[in-house]
Amino acid sequence: MIMQSVKFKRSFLTQKRILSRVLGLVVLSGLHVNAVYAQPKASVENPALVQTASETTPSKVLPEPLTLEYLLSDEYLIQSPQMLLQNARLKQVQSLILTNQTSTDWQANIEGRLGWREYAQESQNHNLLALHLGKVLYDFDQTDLLVLSAQQRLDAEKTLSEAVDNQQRFAIMQGFFNVLLADFQFRIDDEAMAIEYVGFDKVKDRNAIGQLSDVDLLAAESSYQKALVNRMRSESRQLQSRVELVNILHQPNARPGEFTFPSLKRFAKRSLEDLSLEDLQAQVLQESLKLQAISQQLDSQKSNLESALSQGKPTVRADAWAGQLSSYPEIRGGNWRAEISVNIPLYDQGSQAAAVATSQANLAMTEAEYQQLSQSLRAEVTELYFQIKLLQAEKKQHYAFGDYADLYLDYSRALYENEAATDLGDAMVRLSQANYDLVAWKFKQALLWSQIDYLMGKKVGLEQSASAVADGSIVNSLK
Repeated sequence: MIMQSVKFKRSFLTQKRILSRVLGLVVLSGLHVNAVYAQPKASVENPALVQTASETTPSKVLPEPLTLEYLLSDEYLIQSPQMLLQNARLKQVQSLILTNQTSTDWQANIEGRLGWREYAQESQNHNLLALHLGKVLYDFDQTDLLVLSAQQRLDAEKTLSEAVDNQQRFAIMQGFFNVLLADFQFRIDDEAMAIEYVGFDKVKDRNAIGQLSDVDLLAAESSYQKALVNRMRSESRQLQSRVELVNILHQPNARPGEFTFPSLKRFAKRSLEDLSLEDLQAQVLQESLKLQAISQQLDSQKSNLESALSQGKPTVRADAWAGQLSSYPEIRGGNWRAEISVNIPLYDQGSQAAAVATSQANLAMTEAEYQQLSQSLRAEVTELYFQIKLLQAEKKQHYAFGDYADLYLDYSRALYENEAATDLGDAMVRLSQANYDLVAWKFKQALLWSQIDYLMGKKVGLEQSASAVADGSIVNSLK
């Protein structure tokens, strides 16, 4: 009876192990064939906080599925906080231009006075009610230089607006790619966790009948727990990457689920074969929007310095009054008066010297910023240049690993069908990892070229074509 019980138990455990393994392989096969990225579950821990945030943050409904082309559209980008801040700076400079222009334009005002004075040893009324017109005729270009300085600063802010737009585009691309990679990584870790669970279950069965020791059981459980933690970390990264993306989009309450894989053909056609590092650095230094903006700021600082140097020069202005200029118009004062006056500064307690020193300091600081940015751009271009040069070698590496993973999967499947020892689940994970590496390489290529475009002042974006989502294996779609 005991022997029959043992045989029955072994037969039951064997059937259970086979069933568990088959179910595990079915799950793995389903995960591998499924081309839809896993979606995280959105959770709200404190609805009151979310409601408060939604009341103070402008909301915009994001489409499902979300495409990178939509996020890079001009209509969407113009509402970003960075662009709103830059537009505010433009308005500030425009108001400064108007302020400087009006300081020397014609001015009209009404002057009135109720007063008394002593004249010829008697008290007299000293009233005034007249229309006054006045204008600065000449101040040795002091005001004109201030206006020119403000206009040059306005040109710099407009150039910076283009740079801000490109910077926002690049940040959106990077955040969008991070979401796709996080979804892909979750799929890999989910497959790995399922495989470790099947293996752990097999070890438990064999430990129960005395074929494996408790040490083997704990080792299998440790591997499973490690895979489970990796899966949980990947699931958290899915939600975190989405939170980071919607924060870039200034839509903190949005939780996009599905994402469409973007078309990256534009970047696959680009190459640096006919361009040396020195030529690329020269192009970036010549076309960089930020460097152009600093150069325009230098012109503005120089004009401001010239204006400060003109503060001690004379000012010529014209004024005219019409009305009751005196309480005794028949005797003195009359009904109108016109004059041209000259104001020659003699002593200003060092205010001109202070203005000149301030302008010179600002000019020196801007010149240093120009040199510093030039140095930084050369270093950044050098790093990007050699990374792009390595792209082809990395591409061959990823394709070789993908071919190996694909062939190894066929080999493992053949062994499994012949009931030989196999690691079919590991082969599936290996192929998924090869897919991930190729997708990550495509994103890296797109980001490197987009960063080059950003540094050169070109518009960062994709081709105006529909997004392509490949059918079947992602490895084949990238070949």
